[in-house]
Amino acid sequence: MRTRLLLFGGVVVLIALAVVWFRNNFEKVPVKEWVGASGEAQRRPFLAVARFAERMGWRARELRSVPELEALPASGVLLMPNRRQALTAERREALLRWAERGGHLIVEAELIGVPDPLLDQLGVTRTGGPLPTKPVRVEPPQGRPLNVFMPSTVKLGGGTGEVRLRAGDQVLSLTRGRGTVTVVSSLLFARNRSIGTGDHAEFLWHLFSMTPARELVVYWSPGRLSLWTFLKANAAPALAACGALLFLWLWSIMPRFGPVAPDAPPGRRRLLDHLRASGRYFWTKGLRARLVLAARDAALRRIARAQPDFAGATDAERAARLSSLAGIAKEDAARFLVAAGAMRGADFIKLTQHAQRVHSALEKGTK
Repeated sequence: MRTRLLLFGGVVVLIALAVVWFRNNFEKVPVKEWVGASGEAQRRPFLAVARFAERMGWRARELRSVPELEALPASGVLLMPNRRQALTAERREALLRWAERGGHLIVEAELIGVPDPLLDQLGVTRTGGPLPTKPVRVEPPQGRPLNVFMPSTVKLGGGTGEVRLRAGDQVLSLTRGRGTVTVVSSLLFARNRSIGTGDHAEFLWHLFSMTPARELVVYWSPGRLSLWTFLKANAAPALAACGALLFLWLWSIMPRFGPVAPDAPPGRRRLLDHLRASGRYFWTKGLRARLVLAARDAALRRIARAQPDFAGATDAERAARLSSLAGIAKEDAARFLVAAGAMRGADFIKLTQHAQRVHSALEKGTK
């Protein structure tokens, strides 16, 4: 009993020591986990910019089509990413005239190899270079230096007009009449995933504050609606299951390799096959008595047709005639004349043999 108490006490002490060690060496802290965009943020890459502008007291809206560019605010900020091939020459001229009247156009350069007529009209050149691995250092006229990461191989140069802001070869801000045009090599810092990191939001607000604007307009051309893209994003398991079922169905109905096997010719059974089948049916169904009577009566009718006085003869005389005709013993002939009811298999075979001898003897005409 004392040993058990000591063991129990030792286990309790070890558990207490383990708990104390765990609490002294580990601490519960919150951990951030990136889960990706969902819902509206997945469809609108610049949603965070619009919400940021609204929190700063601005109006913010998005434009999805080229005709909507005709209703730009007189003094505002237009954020325009790349992939602007839908803009015509007249529309590009209208955008530059809007900037000259006091607007601020923030435009992202197209990738190397893609034409960019808007930057050509501004005299801004694009050259290729290595992908930067460090943030670009932006030194605004007022405030502290900012670090902005722009992972793009596009390097900017040239430009016509007074340079208001330059950050290496990735940010170029030019005066255009009463307004401003800012060209950046990449707008990744303004997208939903990156605006909250580093100095990206502060740098963006510095760009917004370069003109006395109070409204933000974001123009981005969404991709074409695609049923396949929608189904792939929202019903991938159902598509996989349907594809598997379709494959299995096609596999079950597709023809196999090799020559086509000809159809078997229709079989034609003999009368004897039908008689055998009928006999097996009666035998398996327990109707043996019917087969016994049929075999006996058929043989006796055949004798009566050949010997008309056979039916009126006595039983002994009929047995003698049958014995002589079929070549069997008189006792077997007497049992044949009175055979009826179910019998064993051996007796039934013997009965049918006697009947067959009667038919054979009458066909040969020997008796």
